[in-house]
Amino acid sequence: MSTLTSLCLALLGGVQEPAADLPRVLFLTHSAGFTHGVVRRPAPEQFAHAERCLLEAAKGRLEIVPTQDCARINAKELAGFDAVLFYTTGELPIADEDRAALMEWIRGGGAFAGVHSATDTLYQYPPYVALIGGLFDGHPWHESVKMRIEAPDHPAMAGLGADFGIEDEIYQFRAFRRHPVRVLMSLDVSSIEVERGKRADKDYAVAWCKDHGRGRVFYTALGHRPEVWSDPRFQEHLVRGIQWAHSGPEHSPAPPEGAEVLFGGGALDRWQHRGGATARWIVADGAFQVAPGTGNLVTRAELGSGLYHVEFMVPVTPAKNGWQDRGNSGVYVQGRYEVQVLDSLGRELRSGDCGGIYGKHVATVDACREAGRWQSYDIRFQAPVFDDAAQKTANARMSVWHNGILIHDDVEVDGTTAAAMASDERPKGPLMLQDHGHGVRYRNVWFVPGDV
Repeated sequence: MSTLTSLCLALLGGVQEPAADLPRVLFLTHSAGFTHGVVRRPAPEQFAHAERCLLEAAKGRLEIVPTQDCARINAKELAGFDAVLFYTTGELPIADEDRAALMEWIRGGGAFAGVHSATDTLYQYPPYVALIGGLFDGHPWHESVKMRIEAPDHPAMAGLGADFGIEDEIYQFRAFRRHPVRVLMSLDVSSIEVERGKRADKDYAVAWCKDHGRGRVFYTALGHRPEVWSDPRFQEHLVRGIQWAHSGPEHSPAPPEGAEVLFGGGALDRWQHRGGATARWIVADGAFQVAPGTGNLVTRAELGSGLYHVEFMVPVTPAKNGWQDRGNSGVYVQGRYEVQVLDSLGRELRSGDCGGIYGKHVATVDACREAGRWQSYDIRFQAPVFDDAAQKTANARMSVWHNGILIHDDVEVDGTTAAAMASDERPKGPLMLQDHGHGVRYRNVWFVPGDV
């Protein structure tokens, strides 16, 4: 334990040796822009109010290591921590290689959490903007507000109650989208003068989580006022959010309003085999699994432009298996454009690897998880465009997020991919899941229509 940590803990009532088995959390409270009162230290050797509150709230559950030194964000230091928590502002003085090391550490399985102004920092570093899920765009409300608890089953929401309200500074965000971000809590707009906000959709998320490759992210916009940090409800919200990011249960997002649920855990009544035969894949434990040899599944409905969400799990296969013999399947938008499913973790990626638009585009990032873990695709698809003579005037386009990471950014797909159900292109077609002889599992499949 460092001298500074010992001195600061002494101020809390005595030096406490950290338990060896507790997850270690590096709590960075550096202010390169506005300095919030809750992270302003009275003196260098004294912790700020937020640091003291979190040390006390996390006692026995997390080992909190507060720092205002951005130099601690580097590959060597990160190797000694399980989670990183930001309460920061401005363009942090972190070297390029150290920022990249942070992103790689999270993508490789590290836990990242942000509080309040963690969205008001590193604006000029696109990987961080993508990681955190939104950017500060003003705080129209500083008053008592009510919240909508959108994911009451998430550990970070436990104990808040359905009618949770609080007085705090409330942010609004730009560069924010609900998917692949999974909103946990949002502002109840009936409790405020909503016209003071900027968002046309009146969607003011307050807390969310997301996967990031093998890692996870938790963010809460609360935490401006000292009274909030002293509030046991907020303390539990934050501690449990950090714990979830480190090692909590998988959180599968509920289908959004307006979604067409293609599989929600029950029967395969919205699916069939090619030719109309009843679906024969195996349904168990809220998921369905390829029954090798039965053939591809297609939705009964034909779908077009919109957002497709699919969760999948590739099975563990023998190490001796060849490249395409490792949990092979595929998600075919319109039955024609495949996003490959495969155990590709740690491989030099090709267009036939997991996340590849088969034969067309290689995933820009290895966002894979280990075989035997649930993974997700969020696919924004714009169908090809045709004129009145049925001649194609614009190719299909796709953006793909794999486990929360953007791996294809509005790429053009100039035709159908290999093993498509048809070689022609159309404005609509069924979603198809491939039987490639492996017991790949799927769950939580839904579609939100609309041009993108």
